[in-house]
Amino acid sequence: MVKSRDRLSNLKILESKGFTVPELMITVAIVGIMIVVGATILLNLVRYWRVQVARANVQQNSRSALDLVNRTLRQASASTVLVSQRTNQPPYSWITFSIDKGTGPALGDYGFYQEGKNLRYMKDGSTTTIAENLRYLAFSYPRTDDSGIISVSLTFEEATYSGYTKALQLSIEKVRVMN
Repeated sequence: MVKSRDRLSNLKILESKGFTVPELMITVAIVGIMIVVGATILLNLVRYWRVQVARANVQQNSRSALDLVNRTLRQASASTVLVSQRTNQPPYSWITFSIDKGTGPALGDYGFYQEGKNLRYMKDGSTTTIAENLRYLAFSYPRTDDSGIISVSLTFEEATYSGYTKALQLSIEKVRVMN
């Protein structure tokens, strides 16, 4: 009799091992929901990170480019400043000037211009790319009574995700030509 009770308890233990079909269905549904929600959150985090990296790159490009434009243009001789347009480029996207230190002839021809998606710096006939991913560049005179103030507007763009780009018009600055 003791042996039959042991067998019965062993059978009950064996029967209670495992999961029922409803328990398995609920578990699979919960895991599926967690995977879908987790993937969506992960995708949004990756997108957010890429946008933030693009924003940082755009800000760095525009700050360094505008700093060089500002420092160089401040030294220009006001009478030599010419705002124009290069072939197949946006209007007012090219500025040329000379720098005169007051001790003889001008130090040479300088300029900034847009060439495709690059911001180019011209000094004495040689050119250097100082920024990439430029969407738009414009030089203008904000005041008709003072040609010694020049407004510089830069718009940069950077690829983010899935073919999208992040554009940031960070830099609009007025530069006073000092000479």
